[in-house]
Amino acid sequence: MKLTTYVRRMRAIVGLTLLSLSAAWTQSLHVDSLFSTALGRTMRYNVLLPRGHAPERLWPGMLLLHGFAGNETNWTGFTKIQQFARDIPLVIVMPQGNSAWYVNAKTGVSDRYEDFVMRDLRNEMAGRFGVDTAQLSIAGLSMGGYGSLLLALKHPRSFVFVAPLSSSLDIPMGIPELEQHGRQGMRPELERAFGKDSSGFWARNDPFTLASSIDTTGAPFFYIATGIQDEFKKRLEYHRSFVEILRTRGFRYEYHETPGRHNWEYWGMEIESVLRKWQDVTGGIQ
Repeated sequence: MKLTTYVRRMRAIVGLTLLSLSAAWTQSLHVDSLFSTALGRTMRYNVLLPRGHAPERLWPGMLLLHGFAGNETNWTGFTKIQQFARDIPLVIVMPQGNSAWYVNAKTGVSDRYEDFVMRDLRNEMAGRFGVDTAQLSIAGLSMGGYGSLLLALKHPRSFVFVAPLSSSLDIPMGIPELEQHGRQGMRPELERAFGKDSSGFWARNDPFTLASSIDTTGAPFFYIATGIQDEFKKRLEYHRSFVEILRTRGFRYEYHETPGRHNWEYWGMEIESVLRKWQDVTGGIQ
């Protein structure tokens, strides 16, 4: 073999090796799916893996939920979360939640979204990405904010940190206000999830009722934020009432009313604060 040919081949091998090592030690975004036994169908999710991720070691994880009419690509598509999370040792999983409110629906036997998240997705995170389910957090916006609160309150010892942003605390009571804002299209999905006469079912999925009654021992830390210019005017009042329950019952929490509307500009700003607070509260658990 000629010396020049040998040198070229060695350079190529070294280059590929360095590229492989570089990829292993940089943050990466993956698009994937799993078959959900709770829903009886395949569900998509995006996962943001931290630098140096290796599934054979345990990692803290965060479920990050999208809002109504959104999907699993929203957080990476509309915010700088990849930039904000670049140096954080956290596996962030963003699942497809459709517009199902993250509940086991009253009317749809196949719409068991609480089970999808708490059973199927948690098992996927642990089995495929080495997430330690004892170091799990959950966050979300609007419908996903409601979902993160609901799941953290119904399963308080399953999470160490919860961060609802602009949470839909007025659902389903706020259907008339939603329709005044031109959101008539939300009614069918709300009624599918909660039923038309949802009084009894709603009480079992009501953050106010749950926060007023659960044992606070071992409950997660709550980071709650909402925009003071949110178009849904009653949500600010609902947030204040909810936080008062957390205060009087002795939950650990931090609450922010900050300038902002019900939009991606606000959530894109707040997700950086969520990640910083997660680090403060957990110490970046390893």
